[in-house]
Amino acid sequence: MGNDLQDVVATVVGHARRLSFREADLLDLAPVAADVLADAGRSAELAECGERLRAGIGRPAVDGPDPWADRPDVSDDGLLPLLALLVVAPEVVAYQVGRGVAEEQAWRNLADLGQQVWVHRLVHGRFGLHNQGWLRIVWSGAFAWIGRLQFNLQRLRGGEWVLSTHIPRRGSEGSGALTPEAVDESFAQAARYYAEHFPDLPTTDFWCRSWLLAPELAAALPGSNIAAFQQRWDIDDQVDDGDDDAVYFTFARRPPYDPRRLPRTTRLERAVASRLELGEHWTIRRGRIAQTSFSGGQP
Repeated sequence: MGNDLQDVVATVVGHARRLSFREADLLDLAPVAADVLADAGRSAELAECGERLRAGIGRPAVDGPDPWADRPDVSDDGLLPLLALLVVAPEVVAYQVGRGVAEEQAWRNLADLGQQVWVHRLVHGRFGLHNQGWLRIVWSGAFAWIGRLQFNLQRLRGGEWVLSTHIPRRGSEGSGALTPEAVDESFAQAARYYAEHFPDLPTTDFWCRSWLLAPELAAALPGSNIAAFQQRWDIDDQVDDGDDDAVYFTFARRPPYDPRRLPRTTRLERAVASRLELGEHWTIRRGRIAQTSFSGGQP
């Protein structure tokens, strides 16, 4: 490997380290990066994906060109999109810093890439990435990881902007229990963060679409942190199938799966698996919380 290539690979690995990649993923990343960058054809494709990603920075509506469009449907474990995200990461950080976000916080905001690479290993047993479509939202520059929760600016039908709320998987970097106190703090900080750094896109509500908002989940886990989280939200009438989400986010498994063979180590695992084994289903629900419910939440 030439010195120039070594330097580029070292830079990419350095970015990954700042984005909370785990040691096993860092070890696998270096040879993958070297192979792609040493191949003229794949390196050109990487550059094209990078340009598409750059075009989406500063577009929180995520209405620009799809950076992953027209890619051949091959089983490469998303390695090229993963590298493109790493290469462009400093430019997303620079965009956020330009809006007054501290550089350390800006890198933290993008650390969901490290989480998604870890999740890929949980699901598939190997290094890679399969959620690059989701990460396009993160790389728009209007995403933040604040305490226990994650947020992004989202424009709903009708043009209203809300703070879309996401719950990182337990065990991801810095993600502890979903306690009411941790959730309160994340909501309060997020309201202040977006009012300060995105005053041109004012919001009044937190918004969430998740299987964690399903009433049947709170009913199955009375007294739990998950039940307390679900009960915060003003739920609307939209109901979508949530079986696959429940299994994916609880067990890190994709279809097909046999509910009878799912682990039942924790209370949550038992609740999810037992309901499915009985032929009952989980749902995805949508809800809102006014930002004024939290200290410092005035828009």
